[in-house]
Amino acid sequence: MPVATCKLETFVSPEDLKDVILDFASYSEFLPEVERVEVLEKSDTACLCTFHIHIAFAGFDVRTEYTTRYTIDDLEIRWELESSPSITRMSGGWSLTETDDGECVADYEAEVETNLAIPPEVQALFVEESLPKLMEKFRDRAEEL
Repeated sequence: MPVATCKLETFVSPEDLKDVILDFASYSEFLPEVERVEVLEKSDTACLCTFHIHIAFAGFDVRTEYTTRYTIDDLEIRWELESSPSITRMSGGWSLTETDDGECVADYEAEVETNLAIPPEVQALFVEESLPKLMEKFRDRAEEL
């Protein structure tokens, strides 16, 4: 699957958005598809989390989990899949940039491949439709706090 990308502008600082991105334990509060997150390891430069997900889209109902390793370098957050029963490849990242007025522009990219019995075109449509909504949820959460 090709890399999906999205850009988002916020009214918060890059540090404020970064705090929301790295608050994995709170994802279920504002991301409906996330049932829960287990933070297995966390430091200032890395994190290992297991996500428990439920997605219903285009007549498909998927419950799965995956463990992802994050690397944190200032305003760059990258991730790589560690393990999953249904995701075979997943990587991506956030790049946060401060604007002249102290706000944030966030660039997001992700690549996901699964072994699910869902046609690739349906998976691509899901990413195309859900990625902007996902970004908006992170922005809204950051602007609410």
